Amino acid sequence: MSVNVLFIHVNLLAPLESPDTIPISEATILAHLIDHGFSGEILGDFANSPLKPGAMAEALRRVQPLAIGFTAYQENIEQIRLWARFAKKMSPAVKIVLGGPQVTFMPAEALRHMPEVDFLGRGEGEEVMLALAQALTEGPDVAQVPGLSFLQGDEVIETGPAYGAKHLDTYASPYLMDLIDLTGKERAVMLTSRGCSYDCAFCYTPRASRKRVRFYSIERIIDEMKHLKSKGIKAFWFADTNFSVSRSRLGALLEGIIKEVPGISFWCQTRYDLVDREWLSLLRRAGANNVAYGLESANPAVLERINKPIDLERLSEVIRLTQEAGIHVELFSMFGLPGETFDQALGTLAFVKKNRVAIDGNSISQQAHLFFGTPMNDNPEAYGIHPFRRTRPSYLSVCRDYETDTMSADEIRRMSLVWRLNRDDFSEDAHAGRNLFHRAAFITQHRGLLADRPEALCLLARIFLALEEYVAASECMRQLSEAFPEDPAVPELLHGPFVCFKVSQKTARPGFKVIYDCQGKVDGHVVPVTCGRFQEAILGQGTLLPEFEAHLLGTGSGAYARFDMIFPEGYGQEDLVGKVVTFRVHVHHTMEPVSVLSFEELGKLSLHNEYALEDMEGLRQHNINLYYRVLRESDVRGRPPQQMADCLMLMNLYLKLGFVDRAAAVARSVSNNPMTLTHAAHIFRMNAEPQRALDLLEKTGQNGPRKRLIRAQCLFDLNRLAESEAMVKDMELPNDMQLAALQVELAIRLCLPIETFLERQEALLDARSQAMLLDRAQ
Repeated sequence: MSVNVLFIHVNLLAPLESPDTIPISEATILAHLIDHGFSGEILGDFANSPLKPGAMAEALRRVQPLAIGFTAYQENIEQIRLWARFAKKMSPAVKIVLGGPQVTFMPAEALRHMPEVDFLGRGEGEEVMLALAQALTEGPDVAQVPGLSFLQGDEVIETGPAYGAKHLDTYASPYLMDLIDLTGKERAVMLTSRGCSYDCAFCYTPRASRKRVRFYSIERIIDEMKHLKSKGIKAFWFADTNFSVSRSRLGALLEGIIKEVPGISFWCQTRYDLVDREWLSLLRRAGANNVAYGLESANPAVLERINKPIDLERLSEVIRLTQEAGIHVELFSMFGLPGETFDQALGTLAFVKKNRVAIDGNSISQQAHLFFGTPMNDNPEAYGIHPFRRTRPSYLSVCRDYETDTMSADEIRRMSLVWRLNRDDFSEDAHAGRNLFHRAAFITQHRGLLADRPEALCLLARIFLALEEYVAASECMRQLSEAFPEDPAVPELLHGPFVCFKVSQKTARPGFKVIYDCQGKVDGHVVPVTCGRFQEAILGQGTLLPEFEAHLLGTGSGAYARFDMIFPEGYGQEDLVGKVVTFRVHVHHTMEPVSVLSFEELGKLSLHNEYALEDMEGLRQHNINLYYRVLRESDVRGRPPQQMADCLMLMNLYLKLGFVDRAAAVARSVSNNPMTLTHAAHIFRMNAEPQRALDLLEKTGQNGPRKRLIRAQCLFDLNRLAESEAMVKDMELPNDMQLAALQVELAIRLCLPIETFLERQEALLDARSQAMLLDRAQ
């Protein structure tokens, strides 16, 4: 009997189009299995493309696997447990195998805390899964399979390590076998080696690889790239940590790419001390458009503590040379490192900025993680690291739950916020009017920890300007002028004039803003990418197609325009280039510019636009910024929303902007409706206002289970853990995931016995898997 193996690649942090969702590890194992007569397939569970329970059930029925393999990390292991439990309910005999970085050094006792898992696979996944498949097929005792941990009765069985092939070409290529679905992908992951020979204190790879580095042949790599290029992939991500471990080998690879796979681009990481102008020229000619260097910290003493010495002056020089070569630079960094102070962590951020490295991609820093197998996790006390007292299962490492001798938990949390605040996408969103409420909530809900950061007030001021909250914008600017006059970003922001807009009866001209709907057709068929509702654009800024904009000039509020135009090149819609597109445009409003010379005058501006837009559902779906402005103006004029959904949404948006008193006033307007007040309390709690939520709950006059749960959640948020525990300890809401999740978190934070935690975790998994079974049936 041939064993069918199903793999599930779980990555809830990445969207389908990201190369992070390419299951390169699982696919390489599957290729090795197929090469030895077995079969199987791979499913994906991703951020914007979740695996549906029905699809999973269908795969189990179709494949009938004897084993399901997962690659486990700290961030996905709970989701893996859920899928494993679901699979066991559908197919009780199936064997669940966990492998990957989180499992390599995970204590075998973890199996007692994951009853749905049958095996932990240690070491090289290809060797472990092949030997296990053979054992399941031929019947020998799985205890003879190297690289396994499992329970036999109540006894933990460890079969010893599984060492991989010396030459990686031993393993068949999943790309050449077309095992990986590349639909929606523009970039593919490439691996040229495995392992690491260095000794960084935060990394488990040297220990996992026994400090040896093994390689795929250059011929194999080139063949894969040529095959992928033939399928339309022209961008590559060399993901191995030692891409440049051998200068001669890398040179041969780059020359091979130049000769055999021209016209591609790639991302790679390399050691800065190998780089010179000649090397950068070769990288650039081969297609490198992104090169990442390891920084970790810009403090020499911290670098010494983690056993990663770096010549920071030399690194700065290499960054400059790389940028001059036309290659984008990324820097890996961390905070919360041994011996690092808050000011030293800020120094790393300053180093990145000083070297003009964009804070995006891999240059977005993160707290150091204590993972199984790292020296820092093995002996945290030796590094001045103090894990928090928590009840945690054996399958989870300390990860980020710690503070150090030199950084408190609050300082580590604050450093995380500062890095996020300085990300390029924060400022880009503020300038483009995207995600404004999400960005504002990040600032307002952490206002205390960000009080000394001018970036926070600058971003908030820009958000308020975009939402026509001129008084609030002026107040931010006043605070900036008084507290941070020397910060370079402040004079730039405060320098007037400021352009505001008022609803006008005049026809549109350059400098006017227009609010419009549009629809485009080609040969009578609607083209979705040309359609939009409640769009906003300022004429003359170059954001619209020139011919399209020309037809808006001279239109007035309420006007319709119909016109044909030939779609030009250079606007990202290659399928439309050269085609005649028939547009139909409805202009809702024209808005003329109003110039305000100073931020002080901005605070005195009495400009309140009354929009003639009645499709609130359409506004909510297509333009949340305009939807807010319409709701806000109605509220300002003493006409709170009549529809309860609009009323609750206005409260929610007010809270995200930090307008707590306004939200409370809207809540008071519905004080005679207990159900609405309960919803309002939930909204206040979700927007980091738990005490206000408790106050609203008191006004409902009722104490049903739903209100008790919200009250318990508020108490948890207020760190009144014992009170929250007393409220939910014996509460029963069958299959309620919110209640089960809160009970689990209380067990963790209150350090309740592990048995209590496991019982509650079982209830949470049961609730979630029950929901999946219902979803499958629908």
